[in-house]
Amino acid sequence: MPHTLSRLFFLVIASASVSVSMAQPTAPKHESVKVTFYYDAVWELTTSANALYRREADFDLTDMVFDGVFSDYNKKDELIADGFYDHGVKSGIHTDYFNHTVKMKVEYSNNSFTLWEWNDGKTDGVKNGNGKFSITIFYFVSVDGQYLPRQGILNGEVRNGRRSGRWMYYDVNQQKTDEEQYVNGRLQKRVHYTEDDSVEAKDARSIYLSLNAFNTEALAYDKQSFSNLNQYFLQHVPYPKTLTRNVTYPGGARFLMKLLARTLMVPERNMEVLRLKIDSNGKIERATVVRSINTTYDLLTDRFIELHENRFLPALLNGQPVPGVIFLPIASGDEWLQTLEDAPMEWLLNYTNFMD
Repeated sequence: MPHTLSRLFFLVIASASVSVSMAQPTAPKHESVKVTFYYDAVWELTTSANALYRREADFDLTDMVFDGVFSDYNKKDELIADGFYDHGVKSGIHTDYFNHTVKMKVEYSNNSFTLWEWNDGKTDGVKNGNGKFSITIFYFVSVDGQYLPRQGILNGEVRNGRRSGRWMYYDVNQQKTDEEQYVNGRLQKRVHYTEDDSVEAKDARSIYLSLNAFNTEALAYDKQSFSNLNQYFLQHVPYPKTLTRNVTYPGGARFLMKLLARTLMVPERNMEVLRLKIDSNGKIERATVVRSINTTYDLLTDRFIELHENRFLPALLNGQPVPGVIFLPIASGDEWLQTLEDAPMEWLLNYTNFMD
């Protein structure tokens, strides 16, 4: 049955001050804790015995995001990077080091970045926020219901710490994918190129400047050492005995709902609701569409879950994994994405709000 999103906004307002019953334990305030992560050569989580790198970081074990300071080290115990995250979002100065000298210094703010230092050992590079650069970048593309990493090249220039002139983006085949024009650090125009056409976009291109940032934020894991993400945390992360949370996913349940919205693209003003029963090992015991649009979208939902089933993490009660249930509303469109941004998490997780 169609579900108008205007009613969703009414429910957000009406429910904001109302206590709702939850399908599983509700965590109070999210607090980050100190965690040590171990990585292989491509910055996937691996066993401590196989690790080439480690990260000591403040981490939110409810939404499964970095939240605070981090420092990266190699096997020689040399500092190779450090920086800060504000609940999963890069913030402030992030620095990469090589042979105890600064290789790259980037300042992040409001989903944008300023390149202050960049040294490739071949060109003048960027010094004190001035210079031209050509760097490897990483980004996501959506393929058959999952986001996959891709590599490319960005050529650009900064002046006095601000983006300047043309920033050109290329894929690994040297095909131009985007072109941005900057004046005094402000984006004037961005054009995105496809094989057959070009289209003007409103926002700057979203990219990662390093493979370690790309994989660490995604909580990518070594599939030869672990069959699912939860195995890593069971073996290497001692949960605080005070920690209680719902079933979660890297980036948190809100991020997962946004991912579902952007990936499945159900017709606007329609909604599916998915019920997942997760055991104490993070395995999906049962996935049921409890509100359906039609069989086509039921199958797409099933396909999505198959692709992501090994990335769920179980509910916790006083630091111990327990079985849990999570209901995921699935809709699309700008109005729904804004609802996902603004609505209280307790409201989004209460399936009765979506079952008229």
